[in-house]
Amino acid sequence: MLDTIDGLPGDRLALEPYLDEFDARLSSLRDTDIWKLERRQDFHQPESESWMAFRQGRGEESLRLLEKNRASLRGSFAELARSGCTLRRIRIVEKPFTTYLLWELHSLHLRAQCGEDVRVLSREPVEPFERNGQVPELVTLGDTVAYRILYDPQGVLQGAVRYTDPAITGRCRADIAALHEKGEDLKHYFPREVAGAELHRGRP
Repeated sequence: MLDTIDGLPGDRLALEPYLDEFDARLSSLRDTDIWKLERRQDFHQPESESWMAFRQGRGEESLRLLEKNRASLRGSFAELARSGCTLRRIRIVEKPFTTYLLWELHSLHLRAQCGEDVRVLSREPVEPFERNGQVPELVTLGDTVAYRILYDPQGVLQGAVRYTDPAITGRCRADIAALHEKGEDLKHYFPREVAGAELHRGRP
């Protein structure tokens, strides 16, 4: 499914409708998991003060800004847990880290400490799906809906394509879960591979 979903029909959502719908569906989700696959090595999040500080070489300030979100993240993941849900993410990593990925790994480390199940995986396990290009960024909410997340060439979020066919959503969830199973827990990976790295240095 990961290598064919780009060609399947779905409902294209602009940014605001996508965000509004996602939040509404997430708030009503019960007793299931959210699965997320991240493949791109570069994104751009101009709305994030922490990312912008990191991008500009202010690494320590960036980490302080991330830390300010700890209480809010704990609350969000505790609310998910009360609904019987867990967010499970598999993050594909390539070395040397891009500047964005180096920052994101710090962000994900905080999220993992607050309740997200984050694992990382090298690119080799996804290469069988990438004969015609990189697999897309995907997120599933139970078996009811899957979103192929859309970005512009700079990696700025643009919206998503929504899929509600159970045959598609179930396969997406199963494929992401299979990659997640192969991954390494970020709580183990981070201290070995990321902690202590030059905060503002990554490949372009």
